[in-house]
Amino acid sequence: MHTMPRTVSYMLSAVCGGLGVFMLLKRLGPNMWIGVRLPWTFADRQIWDKSWRFASIFLTGMGLWALLYWRLFFVALAHFIVLAILYPVFLYWRKYGTLRYWKDGTCLGYHPMARCRGCGHWQKLPEAGALASARCESCQSPLQAG
Repeated sequence: MHTMPRTVSYMLSAVCGGLGVFMLLKRLGPNMWIGVRLPWTFADRQIWDKSWRFASIFLTGMGLWALLYWRLFFVALAHFIVLAILYPVFLYWRKYGTLRYWKDGTCLGYHPMARCRGCGHWQKLPEAGALASARCESCQSPLQAG
């Protein structure tokens, strides 16, 4: 039976567990270095925070699994890769009813889009908080969360 060397197990545990604990203790805003860096998380701070919390808990667990039972670490790694992408995309779709976003010229300048349920017009929102009070530019009906 092949086992992973203990030094590799310790290193994986330290990296994943340390990063997970760091993320649990420190909440950074959207940035280009750490976190679930997707256009949908950059467009909405609430979705960024939820995916940050999800990733921190998952990474902490992966650090424990790397230390205790390395095969579960690889199962958790595969799940983490898939779920870290699907979870924020699902949250964005549920909130805005679309996966569309728009980008201004800046590095992190992603912004949400919403679709009017009345006329079907796509509208750019300046920020995520604008959804509650936004009105359609075409028919003036209120845009509602998905």
